[in-house]
Amino acid sequence: MQVGEQTAGQVEERLEEEEEEEREEEENGSAPSEPQTPMEVYKTAIYRHPLFPLLALLFEKCEQSTQSSECVTSASFDVDIENFVRNQEKEGKAFFSEDPDLDNL
Repeated sequence: MQVGEQTAGQVEERLEEEEEEEREEEENGSAPSEPQTPMEVYKTAIYRHPLFPLLALLFEKCEQSTQSSECVTSASFDVDIENFVRNQEKEGKAFFSEDPDLDNL
């Protein structure tokens, strides 16, 4: 499934599942069975960025608007961004990662 086909909630749910699996592996002392390629490492870092769910949501909205006759206004994007920011602040989540290169991407 491609990112454009996923909702932000689905992406976040998948990331939470991956994090849970990693915690279990760390607790059990087991390492992943397959070494990750550099591309997989980069993809994982991007998916885990605090702003990735917002990116996925906005991308999905753009995709939907180009495939339908309905006109999506810029105000609806503003509402989505405002809701995301409020949710991040309410939950005390960061907006940036510890990697400035990843943030700039």
